[in-house]
Amino acid sequence: MTTETIQAGSSVESACRKCKTVTDHHVVVMIDEKIGKVQCKVCGGKHAHRPPKAAPAPKAAAQPKAPAEKKPRASAAKKPAAPKKPSPEVLALWESKVASTAPGDVKPYAMAADFEDGDVISHSVFGPGFVQRFIKPNMIEVLFEDGLKMLRCCAEAPGSS
Repeated sequence: MTTETIQAGSSVESACRKCKTVTDHHVVVMIDEKIGKVQCKVCGGKHAHRPPKAAPAPKAAAQPKAPAEKKPRASAAKKPAAPKKPSPEVLALWESKVASTAPGDVKPYAMAADFEDGDVISHSVFGPGFVQRFIKPNMIEVLFEDGLKMLRCCAEAPGSS
């Protein structure tokens, strides 16, 4: 080992995460008498000094381990939250709006379609729904049997131009 003092500008070996190996570095920052930051001579990256790790000592022949029993993950144990059911008042409002609309007036939902407040739509997944309001620039709030949903639509609400 050399007895030369290390100072800013000195050359040292450090583990570079960008290069993923131990490379030569220039010392950039000294904190007290310890190396603070270095700059890699290969990639130019600046980072905290990481002295190279010593070679691991050879291990004695290890006994093969029995496979460990897997524990269930905490996230796997959790059940997804049940969808929140709408209140009876909201459900009654949905039923009255959908029931009072003639089948010919029900608009099929499509993201490229235009909708107005009060329209009754038919969605392929959520079923019939009532457009409660238009949210600029391209969203509608729709009341379905299983609750309120936000859906995309194409254009701005009529009369807003």
